Amino acid sequence: MPEHLAAWWEPSLACLHSAAWWRRHWERSGVLAVEVADTMPDGWRHWLEWQHVVAPDNTAEIDAVRTDAGRHLGYVRAVARRPEAAVLDEPITTIPVEYTMAPLTRPGHDDAG
Repeated sequence: MPEHLAAWWEPSLACLHSAAWWRRHWERSGVLAVEVADTMPDGWRHWLEWQHVVAPDNTAEIDAVRTDAGRHLGYVRAVARRPEAAVLDEPITTIPVEYTMAPLTRPGHDDAG
């Protein structure tokens, strides 16, 4: 954790990832072919401007983004296409109302190791 971000950081911010992370995440699914995944030029400035508009009193985030100045924080830009051969799961349209207990490990495996 960079020292200048420590005061702002909290566990929910673990969702922030690099462009390289998003590329790997999408490509390994086999559903998308990523054409571009990079950090937007001056994306941190757009983040800062947006923050001033939507939450001007959020000084912790404003200070963190301003101090970071794009070294670690910014907007990721990603463009992907779905290949014709991609196999998609059927959408979830219902959720069972009753819970059926099932082991969390595969048969023959225990959670000891």
